[in-house]
Amino acid sequence: MSFPKPYPPTPIDYADWNTLIDALEARFGSSAAGFIQDRTRIVNSRGNIWEKSPGKVQLAIEDVLGDGGGAVWLPKGKITETAGWVVDEEKPVYIHGAGMCWHGLDRGTMIEFALSSGVHCVDFDASGIIHFGGLYDFTIFPTAGDRDAVHLDSVSDWHMERVYINQARRHAFHVQSTGDAWNLYVKDNLIENSVQKGIRLEGGSGAGVILKSYFLNNYFYANNIDIELGALDDTVGKVRLCQFHNNQHFNTVGVGLRMYRRAEQILVMGPIFYRTGGNAIDINDDGAANKCERITVGPFNIDGQGVTPVGLNIDGYTSHVVYGLGQIFGCASSVVVDPNASDIVEGTMIK
Repeated sequence: MSFPKPYPPTPIDYADWNTLIDALEARFGSSAAGFIQDRTRIVNSRGNIWEKSPGKVQLAIEDVLGDGGGAVWLPKGKITETAGWVVDEEKPVYIHGAGMCWHGLDRGTMIEFALSSGVHCVDFDASGIIHFGGLYDFTIFPTAGDRDAVHLDSVSDWHMERVYINQARRHAFHVQSTGDAWNLYVKDNLIENSVQKGIRLEGGSGAGVILKSYFLNNYFYANNIDIELGALDDTVGKVRLCQFHNNQHFNTVGVGLRMYRRAEQILVMGPIFYRTGGNAIDINDDGAANKCERITVGPFNIDGQGVTPVGLNIDGYTSHVVYGLGQIFGCASSVVVDPNASDIVEGTMIK
């Protein structure tokens, strides 16, 4: 059977498409074309199909978990969920939508989560480590509840790309590492109006370490804090060997990028900060034993618009920070370094 393939026409992008087609044709033969073309149903990689209605995405997830993992494809339009999506087995699950859209328009895939307290919208949380999985091309819009939009614990080789999260009731993207988490690839997402954090990497919730992960080309707007990482609630785990590239921070209520306690070997390159209510970049600790160290920041551009207190704040016993090739303007102070900080090196700067 011949199906028109989606753009762009590259072999790597066809892998998921071909898996879907093979599964549908095996079950439905020539009638499979209709399920792709009407875009009104939920389909998974086993070839099973559900109507677009509340609770059916979770059924599709549980179905692929029974098959050792797989993919779920969501149709264009809006689904209002009153329960979260849960992946609670150590198996890969990939969820694909038909594109990001504004939360009131059916121009892509929009999931409205109206949840009770204590429930995450999307929760990847198994007893061990979930290897592989991801979220792609849809909008998450929480309208009730008090937890995270996307919550991960102990995952590896996991992607989130082209997901729009608007008005998260707590954190938009939250990793709690009771076990280790690594190779997270978070790219090209829009994160706006989060009540607490846009991205929170919590390396202190148990002995877990969040490491070797990438946060690229994400857009942040009007979150309370855009990105926060470190041993945030304990001093056992840590965040290390992570990279933040070309992220855009606009009109942040508080701090743009915060590193606190045991953030180690962090590379920040190419960010733009515009009018953050708190410091644009803040590096701190709670004492010499739990300091942040070996941080590289630059190039960067910080425009405080007369609102931002400090462009780059290096506080506490932080050590081995290299920063530079950047501009800081419109801030009350450009760079502030605590006298207890050590081995701080400034490169080319315009202040």
